[in-house]
Amino acid sequence: MGVAIAFAACGLATAADLAPRPTMDVALKPFVETYCSDCHSGDNPEAGLRLDQLLKAPSVPHHRHEWTHVLERLEKKEMPPEEGDQPDDAKRAEVVAWLEAELADPDCSLPQDPGRVTLHRLNRTEYQNTIRDLLGVEFKAASVLPRDELGFGFDNNGDVLSLPPVLLEKYLQAAEAISVQAIVTPENLLEPAQVFTWGKLRGGDAAGKGVRALLTNGRVWADVKIEKPGRYIARVRAFATQAGDEPVKMRLLAGEKELRTADVEAEQHDPQTYVASFNAEAGDLEIGIDFLNDAWEPWSKDPERTDRNLYVMSITIVGPVTELDDDHLPDCHRRLLTWRPSPEEWYSGSKWRTPLREVIENFLARAYRRPPTTLEVERLSRLAAASHGRGDSYERTMQLVLQAALVSPEFLFRGETNSERTNGVRNLNEYELASRLSYFLWSSMPDEVLLKLARDGQLAEQLDAQVDRMLADAKSDQFVRNFGEQWLETRRLENMQRDNHLFPQFDGQLRTAFREETYRLLQDIVRNNRPLTTLVSADYSFVNGRLAEHYGLSEPKGDEFVRVQLPKERRIGLLGHAAVLSVTAYDDRTSPVLRGKWVLDHLLDDPPAPPPPGVTNLPPAEGKLEGKSLRERLEVHRANPSCAVCHNRMDPLGLALENFDAVGRWRDKEGADKINTAGQLPDGRHIDGPEGLRDLLLADFPKIRRCIAEKLLTYALGRGLEPSDDCAVNEIVAGAQTHGDTFAGMVHAIVKSTPFLKRHEE
Repeated sequence: MGVAIAFAACGLATAADLAPRPTMDVALKPFVETYCSDCHSGDNPEAGLRLDQLLKAPSVPHHRHEWTHVLERLEKKEMPPEEGDQPDDAKRAEVVAWLEAELADPDCSLPQDPGRVTLHRLNRTEYQNTIRDLLGVEFKAASVLPRDELGFGFDNNGDVLSLPPVLLEKYLQAAEAISVQAIVTPENLLEPAQVFTWGKLRGGDAAGKGVRALLTNGRVWADVKIEKPGRYIARVRAFATQAGDEPVKMRLLAGEKELRTADVEAEQHDPQTYVASFNAEAGDLEIGIDFLNDAWEPWSKDPERTDRNLYVMSITIVGPVTELDDDHLPDCHRRLLTWRPSPEEWYSGSKWRTPLREVIENFLARAYRRPPTTLEVERLSRLAAASHGRGDSYERTMQLVLQAALVSPEFLFRGETNSERTNGVRNLNEYELASRLSYFLWSSMPDEVLLKLARDGQLAEQLDAQVDRMLADAKSDQFVRNFGEQWLETRRLENMQRDNHLFPQFDGQLRTAFREETYRLLQDIVRNNRPLTTLVSADYSFVNGRLAEHYGLSEPKGDEFVRVQLPKERRIGLLGHAAVLSVTAYDDRTSPVLRGKWVLDHLLDDPPAPPPPGVTNLPPAEGKLEGKSLRERLEVHRANPSCAVCHNRMDPLGLALENFDAVGRWRDKEGADKINTAGQLPDGRHIDGPEGLRDLLLADFPKIRRCIAEKLLTYALGRGLEPSDDCAVNEIVAGAQTHGDTFAGMVHAIVKSTPFLKRHEE
């Protein structure tokens, strides 16, 4: 008694207040088994929701998402369905109150679990942009790489970005094509050419058709006619047989000027091409090949290495060429090859090794988005040495180094490795943070500013400034397009078709204009820090002449997109865009169901359950339904109790947009009937037309704000959200409201959130 009195006197909880809450088995299980289990248990549960399985979890918050939807359905009296047994109001209220308490916001003062992002490769868009920013090469990744799968609505989700063998082959092809585009090599210069095969070569001995042989020290040469002065490339195709430990040595000459000496280790089944460049005046010139170190060792223990000979298959002279001149080299070539040796430095001695290693190390620091390890640099340095040993030019050697780097997991994967071998939660290091930030806002690698801040250990301190800088950069358009088009599903316009007889004006040009309008509105909202409510209330848009004509607007004309004020019926933001209205319709008609589902899924984060097994689509307008409007057929469809629960939520939202046809044009009638856009939601609220839907969504905007926060965090992290992310979402929503309720406000909050800055190691 004294303890209870003391608690009460201090304003603290009494013994009754401290009584333990009823367990799930006591407070929830009997209710579920009585009113819900008939539909939501077993192998084929309604809506795919197995409440019998959820009841086996340790607590309700372990399945927060599922129980939150159950709570909403109970509160709105949408469940149990009308035809089922109904609990009395007191019993329903008791369960609702218990669930609300269980699902109350977690204690965010406790340490948060940041979760763990799966190691995942660059998706196709990120790969293309990274190649552009790393090398300065505009590579069309779609021409080689397949489209990535979606996870949680986005194609940057680590759980689906694996690397099967067939895709690795594609990356090998891509790396080869990119390296050829990035670096100009003597080996790749093929025209204009003079070709001297064995029959046109002089010296040596015939060793079968196609080959001139030097069986002792001597020379094979070609008499070349130089038509114009300039720079030329000599390409010698050769192989050798060996004796002893020393490889065949071959010297290339232009006249009597030595161009280079090469070790020839290539064998007959795999001959090599050896190149050298030279300057020449117009006139006759002898291009010679000297064999320098003949040997015969019949006593050799290896019968394959008794006679050292050189075999020349052809000499090709290419030129005059200008592609290797400094003022003709592409920027990407100069950006990569920051040091270039002279022919003497490259083909004689080993002084080239140290500067070449520095070039490789500097390149890998950008390609891997972090300082490379000694082993990583050594691995590619050995590859370069092997290429040099084969007689490749410096440029060809760097081409091979580039190819190897581009197929390395360190380049292809956005790695966050646990180098400290820790368990539990750790902060991302500065380089990992730079990559997360750049792939979030630019879909590309960190630039020099981010890498320098990471190198100096200052990035985490300057996140706000960097977010502002990055959003102001044109590269943030990739964020707008990639996040926006996947969130809103307008990317589906790429392959969308319409019935040619019903919509003859619909073509690829118009489809592109649909997509561009929505992208430009999102870009405007992000760039100009407009309130998030603009998404569903904008009274303006961006159209070109073709789209203006489609909408019935008098201006503008031509192909340029300009900002225009919209007529009253279209002052509903994205909801009035042909892009959204088209991807939520069929090829021959509108679909209130698809449009309502789109609103629930993409704006309110309250997606309806999939249709139960065996439920058919909307009945066709035939038989008793012949001549019936789409609205009337929907009413027949909703008569099925299994369908009514979801359709009562979806249909009123979609019917409000029925004035827009399947390609987003305004209409007042469907056939001969005036369109009726009125509807009522299960909670009793009425909607009528596009403006009514806009006003309802503005009234429910806290749900939209939270939906955007969850979608944006999912995209930023590259993983699906977990119940442990609820605190972060709360902070992101609050951060957006504090900073003008803008996308920028959300981004600032995301990059400072626990899931973005930390990771959970296993």
